Amino acid sequence: MLELPDGNIVLPRPPQNARKVAKGRRNHFTGQTNVGADEESGMDIESYTELQVLLALLARPGTVHVENQVEFSFTAPDGGKNRHFFDFRATKADGSRTAIMVKAAYRFGQAKMREELSYIASKVPKSFADRVEVVTEKNLLPSEIYNSEMMHQMRRPVPDADAAARQAIRNIRGHVLIRDLVEVIGYGGDGFQALVRLIRSHELKLTRQERISYETYVTRSHYDA
Repeated sequence: MLELPDGNIVLPRPPQNARKVAKGRRNHFTGQTNVGADEESGMDIESYTELQVLLALLARPGTVHVENQVEFSFTAPDGGKNRHFFDFRATKADGSRTAIMVKAAYRFGQAKMREELSYIASKVPKSFADRVEVVTEKNLLPSEIYNSEMMHQMRRPVPDADAAARQAIRNIRGHVLIRDLVEVIGYGGDGFQALVRLIRSHELKLTRQERISYETYVTRSHYDA
């Protein structure tokens, strides 16, 4: 959902999945989230791990586009035609694409499942994806999950605080404590959230991989010449 300057609201486009995701199932996490620069696209989610993987992909430097439930047709071992729906396909700034299968670790631990996914991956041509990855909940760092969820929760702009935050980081050289930047910005909690958005947009980066907090050190991603 996007709120325009005149107060009107633009609803996101419906999910463009190749496969319909059944939502509202009892004892199973399903849902929908909005993605894109202006949250213009809805995206269906079939598990909490899928949501975590999606948010992590969107937060990683270099990711420019993420699709979900991408259909892939291939020839099965018996010679028949079959299809698989990749949970995500991520495109990076260099144009490379990764097709991603999200599986629970206990399921991927089953030999039959690994063999099936390996076979499908072996059939993927470069025209569909440059590489194939299987991601389970064990492949994501707790700090990455925490940070990507925080970035998603704090993604909505606050123009005055955001402008002040960009002004505050203009002359950064080296590593600076977020707490000190918040004091310079002068908007309290809104200033902290503005810095989180600058990390999300990769204008700032963490000195090391850890949970974002007031005690985190950050630096500018690129210095001015």
